[in-house]
Amino acid sequence: MYKTDISVKIKSLEMKNPVMPASGAYDYFEDNANVFPMNTLGAIMLKSIHRRERFGNPPPRIAEITAGMMNSVGIPSVGIDKFLAENQPEKYAVLDVPVIISISGNSPEDYVEICQMLEGNPYLAAIEMNLSCPNVGTGLQLSSDEVLLGRTVQACRYMSSFPLIVKLSPNVTHLKKMAQIAEECGADALTIANTYMGLKIDIKKRKPWLGNTTGGVSGPAIKPLTLYHVFQAYRAVTIPIIGCGGIMGWEDAIEYFMAGASAVQVGAGNFVNPMLMKEVIDGIDNYLDQNGFHSLKDIVGIANQKGSSAECGCNL
Repeated sequence: MYKTDISVKIKSLEMKNPVMPASGAYDYFEDNANVFPMNTLGAIMLKSIHRRERFGNPPPRIAEITAGMMNSVGIPSVGIDKFLAENQPEKYAVLDVPVIISISGNSPEDYVEICQMLEGNPYLAAIEMNLSCPNVGTGLQLSSDEVLLGRTVQACRYMSSFPLIVKLSPNVTHLKKMAQIAEECGADALTIANTYMGLKIDIKKRKPWLGNTTGGVSGPAIKPLTLYHVFQAYRAVTIPIIGCGGIMGWEDAIEYFMAGASAVQVGAGNFVNPMLMKEVIDGIDNYLDQNGFHSLKDIVGIANQKGSSAECGCNL
């Protein structure tokens, strides 16, 4: 299928290639089956599921900005009970692609309960713990409090046998430290990172554009920022990193790999180009082949060698 080995393994999660959608960027099977060849993906990432039903934030929820977009969706969710009752993960079984479920909550107890309810589900391959949504309840507290984050990850690790991927927030001053804590408490991989908190003003109405006032910034504008976080985290942890932020082409994915990521997620770019993930997969394979690399592993962290600085570039 591929000219090179672009497979990725995270514990029992085996992906034929390193590309998957970011949570919420490509959702239920019926919506996309006739648009995008989902069986080409390395994994399918489901939209975040809460312990109980959520209706999300008030509209408007989306705003276009220069070089990106903002969202304040608020993670609407049917809740884990209805999700499982409708056998939603089962819908993807025909694709023979591993399914990762993203889970979210307002307390450590929410995450633990969801993990308990998912345990042993034959249609799931891994769990991504979204500890970092910038516009839901206590999301910022969970992602920025070292003790709370560690306790949540540790409790879910005790409860779940699935590979645990912890999605971190960039809206902290110490993401590298949070990455280390997540690893120490049992995370099998990290997703770096969620969206950046931002604000847009409607100058005609003279008020914030989004119904929830603030929202998460995504798109190409954030790639250098998130790439920096991946670069730093790669030096601090030993578990795989999934880079997420501003990927608009295969070249962006290659940068993430060279900074230290083992896989990537594509979010806002899917809204611009529905075929983007397939193009990224093909581009990665072609780049490796044309540059004499036999495996994706050959370039992971290749630009992140000792001696290269990841600190402030100010010269004051």
